[in-house]
Amino acid sequence: MGSTESRLHVEELKEKFRNQKMISVDDFLAFYEELLGSIGKNTVSSYIYQLKKQGIIRNVSRGQYTLTGGKSEEGSEYMVITMDIIKSTRTDYRKFNRLLQEKIEKINEAIVQIYGQDRGYHISQGDEIQILFPFEEGLGTLMMLTLSHLSPYEVRYGISIGEVEEELKENSWEMNGPIFWNARDQLEAVKKKSGYSGGIISGYSETDRVCNQLLPLVNSAIDRITEKQWEAIRYELLGVELEETLEHIGISKTSYYERLSASNLEEILLSFRAVFDLMKARRRNN
Repeated sequence: MGSTESRLHVEELKEKFRNQKMISVDDFLAFYEELLGSIGKNTVSSYIYQLKKQGIIRNVSRGQYTLTGGKSEEGSEYMVITMDIIKSTRTDYRKFNRLLQEKIEKINEAIVQIYGQDRGYHISQGDEIQILFPFEEGLGTLMMLTLSHLSPYEVRYGISIGEVEEELKENSWEMNGPIFWNARDQLEAVKKKSGYSGGIISGYSETDRVCNQLLPLVNSAIDRITEKQWEAIRYELLGVELEETLEHIGISKTSYYERLSASNLEEILLSFRAVFDLMKARRRNN
């Protein structure tokens, strides 16, 4: 513990931010780079994770933290989302790979904008994408943001929740451990299914069972979303001003809200929230 605290410069950090109610990722970056030189946001993300795990800091909102009294938090976990893009056998792979790269870049830009997180998706060889992301940031918005950008492509997915057993790397495909293997196993279990499908695992069998009974209902609702509705969802989740959204899409305010309503976005997000809450509560109930 002592050596870890020394490496994280806990005492200096407490002194630096003792009168600051909110600490951003950029604040942590500036603090550690002043002490250690250029280290980058991925290393800072690892430090933040360890600080939360030790109970030195806690989340107060997306990308914002505060010092705590020192009690370790239960929620210091990550989630791995591994997705397989469903394509037609007639797909032009060169065109597909270019379009997928463009879509991933836009998703990652949106993640920085919404969450203040510099952890994004990476593409494996072929058509699979993966992200390692702080679990406490929530599941629903990230999933729907991702799917709205990937449209018209549908996906199968595997989600795993747990601790990361090694230092964080920029590309999660270069990492290893149970949380990554479990996400892969969940994806493999649904690979033969058509349309949106996926599973989630945390190692708590009863919680996993209940969540995996909810997800097919969520996936069924997602499967019915049209491309025009996905477009409205994308602008809504990005928080684009309404007038700007209407101008870009070229529709009326009434049509915009009709598309959002018909997409069942609110209900889908609430369902993902239920899955998230069950996962968050699982440790207290076991």
